[in-house]
Amino acid sequence: MYSQSINSFIQDIQHIESDMSLSYLPISSSGFKFSNTGRRGTKYFYVSLSQMVSVLNDIRDQLPKFLPNTQYVEKNWRDLFGENLTDDISNALSTVQTLPFFNLINKIIYKSNELTIPFNDKQMPLSEEYLNIAIEYLTLQMLDEKKQLESLLDKNKLSVGADVVLGENIIYYGAPGTGKSHHLNELTEGDRKIVTVFHPDTQNSDFIGSLKPTNISGAVTYAFRPGPFTTALLEALKNPEQNVYLVIEEINRAPAAAVFGELFQLLDRENGASKYEIDFTDPDMQAYINEQLKAAGLDECSKLSIPANLSLLATMNSSDQAVMPLDTAFKRRWSFRYMKLDFDNPAVSSQNLQIMTTQGVYYITWKDFANKVINHQLKEMKVPEDRLIGPFFLNSTELSNSDTSNEAISGKLFVYLWDDVLRHKGRNIIFDKSIGTFGELHEQFIGGKKSVFSEVIESLIISNSNTADDSTGVAEVDE
Repeated sequence: MYSQSINSFIQDIQHIESDMSLSYLPISSSGFKFSNTGRRGTKYFYVSLSQMVSVLNDIRDQLPKFLPNTQYVEKNWRDLFGENLTDDISNALSTVQTLPFFNLINKIIYKSNELTIPFNDKQMPLSEEYLNIAIEYLTLQMLDEKKQLESLLDKNKLSVGADVVLGENIIYYGAPGTGKSHHLNELTEGDRKIVTVFHPDTQNSDFIGSLKPTNISGAVTYAFRPGPFTTALLEALKNPEQNVYLVIEEINRAPAAAVFGELFQLLDRENGASKYEIDFTDPDMQAYINEQLKAAGLDECSKLSIPANLSLLATMNSSDQAVMPLDTAFKRRWSFRYMKLDFDNPAVSSQNLQIMTTQGVYYITWKDFANKVINHQLKEMKVPEDRLIGPFFLNSTELSNSDTSNEAISGKLFVYLWDDVLRHKGRNIIFDKSIGTFGELHEQFIGGKKSVFSEVIESLIISNSNTADDSTGVAEVDE
């Protein structure tokens, strides 16, 4: 990986023979300034360091789509950028200046990996390893520049510690059971965090806080009770040397834009902090925050903003039927991270399931049953990926023995498949066509005397079973 500063990085890139120029703006702007070919008059464009990291992450996350297109073809790359870049500004820029944007990414990958092959404006060296190294290099530059931010921050904003990760708004999404919540728990381990769960009745006053009755010495009075946002904000303001996270589980189960209300404006970030400040609309909230800051020996706030050490992390399951759509303006203020179906994760249960088929009882591990049987058939029927079964859809406790696993499969997995996934696809994709109601399905499966699966599912179970009687290929049935 390239080991010099970003300025040296750009200087070396400028020595690459190319029709398009590239320079770097200083820390006050912190980004890449690049040009088109200049054949119809040179024009210059700008993309920030964090936006470029987001672009490289998007390409890495969708690498199978990009790999067949390492040779530049304008329409192909315009479509790839338009369909896969999650940062709205980068997306818009790439679709109107496709070749210059392609060229910028090309140079960053080339130089950060210190490649020695001849550089080609229209041939991008793409691989997961190259992308990881480019992302790591740019991320390190962001961390280095963060140390210089204190002198550039507004006087009303607190400086951040050298070890603080600059604040981000990130939504983690994927199929149910992919470990989104577990990932956030690991990501924020050891840091200060406030966790909340959105639901259809969540309101702005729940999120921010509001005046509520309280009993003081037998007298009922009203006091401001902070919501999770206000609590997280105060944690960040009081502890500028530490990372603080506001974790929002199931962000799309509530009307998120309405829940955020005027805080919506604060989600635009620059150098980790809110790019814009807003006036307090709730004087009780302002009074409460300033009272807490004063007690901690800090200056009071006259405006509301998100400090650079406060990140907002959220989870989202887009397959849930009870979800609320996120509007475009709200979504573009967040980065999105897809959680893939990772059945190779060593934390996935390898518990054997005892499954009755028309050929007798077979034993198959949970991960093979979920991935090689259920998901395999759902994919064959073109069921969207976010409706597949994640490796942690059932947890290790639910799968600890045959009794609890059967109850979890019937009462949790089958309910999800029956009501949510197969409602419009046809339930005989998975289940025997003779089963007409979920009650019949549950009773027949728990009884364990008769198969509940379709012929296709049975064949997949049998072919992926792992412990069968040597003489018959079928395990003995318990009487």
